[in-house]
Amino acid sequence: VADAAYYRIGWVNMETFRAVQAEGGREWLDVFAFQDVVNRGQNVLTLSDLEPGVQYAFIAASVGHRFGSAGSWSEWAYLTTAEAETASCPTNTGTTPDAPGGGAPTPTPQPGATPVATTTPKLTPTPVPAAGAAASGDYDADDDGLIEITSLAQLAAIRADLNGDGVSPAPAYAAAFPDAMPGMGCPDAGCTGYELVADLDFDTNGNGEADAGDAYWNDGAGWVPIGDSDRHFIATFDGNGHTIANLYSNPRHASYVGLFGYTALSSIIKHVHLASVDISPGICIGCGTGGMVGLNNGVIIGSYTDGNVSGISAGGLAGENSGLITASRSTANVHGARKVGGLVGRNTGTITTSYAMGDVAAEGNYAGGLVAHNLGAVTASYATGGVSGGGGDIGGLVGRNLRGTITASYAVGQVSTSGDTFYIGGLAGYDEGGDITASYWDTETTGQAGSYGGVGKTTAELQSPTGYTGIYAGWNLDLDGDRNSDDPWDFGNSRQYPVLKYQGMDVAAQRQ
Repeated sequence: VADAAYYRIGWVNMETFRAVQAEGGREWLDVFAFQDVVNRGQNVLTLSDLEPGVQYAFIAASVGHRFGSAGSWSEWAYLTTAEAETASCPTNTGTTPDAPGGGAPTPTPQPGATPVATTTPKLTPTPVPAAGAAASGDYDADDDGLIEITSLAQLAAIRADLNGDGVSPAPAYAAAFPDAMPGMGCPDAGCTGYELVADLDFDTNGNGEADAGDAYWNDGAGWVPIGDSDRHFIATFDGNGHTIANLYSNPRHASYVGLFGYTALSSIIKHVHLASVDISPGICIGCGTGGMVGLNNGVIIGSYTDGNVSGISAGGLAGENSGLITASRSTANVHGARKVGGLVGRNTGTITTSYAMGDVAAEGNYAGGLVAHNLGAVTASYATGGVSGGGGDIGGLVGRNLRGTITASYAVGQVSTSGDTFYIGGLAGYDEGGDITASYWDTETTGQAGSYGGVGKTTAELQSPTGYTGIYAGWNLDLDGDRNSDDPWDFGNSRQYPVLKYQGMDVAAQRQ
């Protein structure tokens, strides 16, 4: 922060801290040291009293005045100093990006006193056993670099290890993965994420609904998403085709809500199936509500959701997408005040070979069968659910297309209005500066004769070509960039709409 009067640098000697913990010490504050640095333009602080060959946890923040309260803290960074005989400078051995319990501490030190935290997250030793400890827990049994998940507790523990390397100081992490082998049993290169090896069900009392008897009811707030706007999920999560059922999340104040809250550019979510989700945040701060992800900046492949999702910038799969979504789908019903889409609420990234079948309802502006507000690219995708809205920009595929592209896509769900509505269309409710190519809507089933872009066709006209001919002549696209057509569509017979078969997508399920 350029105009900060001071910077506060804090650190913890992890060896000392482990010793304190072993003796029943209070918490990380017992061994926390810090130094305030006057802001005179310097960007380097040299600490001369660190022990060689020891792991330290570092943290930093801006400070308004000396001994004043610190502002937002950085994430904890874990560094190990070099051995004294080889070097005198610390070397970076990687970071653990989140302090346990939801973010970095906020110390409020007094002159000459130990700093006192205004929040209570604890810095705890890494759960990896010390040298000579029993090594009975191999959590990457297949040595694919992905730590195996078999329980809801392990799923929740990912929040304490957002980079997926299996190293976390959180007590809950050690409890979820007890007696771990050194390195979690990961290959020499280390682990880079997690994978499901069993189906999971949040209805832990088995009564068929989310209620106070379930383990993750959380006083009615339900599931806490993995990753948020301050601490992003940056790893891989492979569902292996397994199902996570009855996910319930209703936080009172939220920024990004879903199974995952906020995923980074480097994240990959693939082959995850969410059944019977129920997601409806209370007060939306940043906004971004999805069944799978609140805000996706990474890649989502071969995943799907069903159930019910509500919120602002809400989508059945992702609330907001700035990354890539491919070969994915949602049958969830989505409703909210505005920016409500069957698959994605707001898209600034890329959506290919994906579809939505749930109904979409917006009380205000921006409602789309696939995407509510598109500023990115939609390719080889479709929507079949009904769309209704009470404001403007209501479309069968996209509500508002603002300088976005729509290619080789279609919509067939009924499009209707409630109250005074402007800008409504069978394919797009409104388009400004966009590019819509070889895309269609069914004038009969949508109930709309017009659209901002696209071409209206009758049901028979959309169903009669049974290959890449006629109106579908340009639909055999190169989707993976290898300069070869990928044949993504199955056209069925002359009484069926085209559906997707790309990357093994289930044709029969789409035609039910």
